[in-house]
Amino acid sequence: MDFSRFKHWCWLLLLLGSLGCSHVPVLREATVASYVPDNVHREEPTLPPQIKRVAVLPLTTLSDDAATEFGRETLAPMLYEELGRSRQFEVVLVTPEQLRLATGRSAWTGEEQFPLDFFELLREKLGVDAVLFARLTQYRAYEPLSIGWRLKLFETEEPRILWAVDEVFDARVPEVAAAARRFSRQHPEANSASDGQEVLSSPLRFGRYTTSAVVATLPRHQTRQAGQAGLH
Repeated sequence: MDFSRFKHWCWLLLLLGSLGCSHVPVLREATVASYVPDNVHREEPTLPPQIKRVAVLPLTTLSDDAATEFGRETLAPMLYEELGRSRQFEVVLVTPEQLRLATGRSAWTGEEQFPLDFFELLREKLGVDAVLFARLTQYRAYEPLSIGWRLKLFETEEPRILWAVDEVFDARVPEVAAAARRFSRQHPEANSASDGQEVLSSPLRFGRYTTSAVVATLPRHQTRQAGQAGLH
């Protein structure tokens, strides 16, 4: 046997094997569908036309540990920014002090029994048509990342839930990981060429993906839906 030729074939097989392995994640992701939040309630397919100003109450959490508090401080601005970007209504950010003056409490989760005049007070004092309660239900900032959101939108004129979503985005779920990577590639950071993989190790980038995903479930105004469709 020609030993030099044998070594040549061995190296060739190793090279082909390594190239094949390097393509496995790409092919595998291509076959995985992006995660779509499904624990969503919409009272109507579209937002009622009278919903033009929405009071967004301070973000609350399920636990009060330091890590979750850090998550709340980090993710709250992202949520508010994403709501504004949706352009479905004017976002009225309510501070804890404003909320205390209006209702006697600086925080509400949306899961309590409300006073009879709760929504009437907010409508009159803030001039809003709806109130959004937001809660961070889970925050794991180490791998595998996990972030949970619980949002409820109440109309103030005739108190009822117009929209609610309760979702946990766990990076261990293949569909969630695939959706996060695709989002990251579509929204790269300035001056960075990304393959999307770093989103699964960055709480900040993963958090931005989750806020975008939950707000995307918000029902749109019918007229704005038609306008957006006309742009394509």
